[in-house]
Amino acid sequence: MAVRFLYARHPFRLSAKHPRIIEDLLELIYQGKQEAVNAIILMLEDFYIQGIESRFCKKLQGLPIWELKTRSRGGLKGGARVYFFFLENNRAVLVNAEYKADTTASITKLEEVAQVILAYTNGIRVFEEIDHEQKN
Repeated sequence: MAVRFLYARHPFRLSAKHPRIIEDLLELIYQGKQEAVNAIILMLEDFYIQGIESRFCKKLQGLPIWELKTRSRGGLKGGARVYFFFLENNRAVLVNAEYKADTTASITKLEEVAQVILAYTNGIRVFEEIDHEQKN
């Protein structure tokens, strides 16, 4: 079942020009990490179509945080990741993304997801929903 994406802004930067994940993708491009950006886009496409059954989708143990993570052999070492959380009605709030040469998740990225979740639970509108359906 397809997932509906929502795009988070940091609760202390709600007026930012771009959602956090877009900022991260732009930063990766600036750093010359196009391969990581391509991997993230492929993971998001698979997740959008396959939902929780996506081969990249994994829940982080003991947390309300999920990740999309490259896992294939021969792919990016350490890999690209996207962090998000679920809402009702099969909606995923995409928060941020990273590429790391090692295999551990960035504590800073996970803390940011926790801040977004906390802000949302406190009634702060930290995300926007974009209609992915093409209109003729």
